[in-house]
Amino acid sequence: MIEHLYPTPVYYDIIKNSQVINYHIDKVIDKVDFKMKDNWGSTHYLSTDFTKGGRCNVIKDFGLYKVKEGIDKHLREYCDELKFGMRQYEVYSWFSKFEKGNYAHIHNHGECDISGVYYYTTNGEDGDLFLDTPNPHLGTSKCYGDKWGERRVFKPLKGKIIMFPGWLKHGVTTNMTDNTRISLAFNIIFKDK
Repeated sequence: MIEHLYPTPVYYDIIKNSQVINYHIDKVIDKVDFKMKDNWGSTHYLSTDFTKGGRCNVIKDFGLYKVKEGIDKHLREYCDELKFGMRQYEVYSWFSKFEKGNYAHIHNHGECDISGVYYYTTNGEDGDLFLDTPNPHLGTSKCYGDKWGERRVFKPLKGKIIMFPGWLKHGVTTNMTDNTRISLAFNIIFKDK
């Protein structure tokens, strides 16, 4: 018997009503004040300065309830796959903007249960999301290294949603195109039963 211990479940799908969601984002995106975080260098632009300790919520601030509905639907599917009973949760969200030369450094969102991203605008070549293996030692083995020991890369696609454990280290490769990519990132924190 083989049991896959310590798996890292990652969820991704295309949101079926992404046109509706994007229509609602279209109505507010020009109101977003994008800035770079001072102590990060010139990585990428954010809709918040995170002075609230990461407790920002552009979904709530801009009344993006269709976005919330889309996230909720896919979060429920993810939780079903995890065999995790759905419960109330808090969501924190922000927009990220990547111009030519921008990237996101390797980081995690350690205190949240699930992190995610929704691609609002992208040409598909303007910086890939990458997830680093939680067990870097797998790469030292001929048996496991090729399949599980490497970084996993996800191409951005308009309307795509990706969710993964908040503790998983991730980043975004440098946007080498002239395209501006905007995504909505979010963190989910489940409440106790």
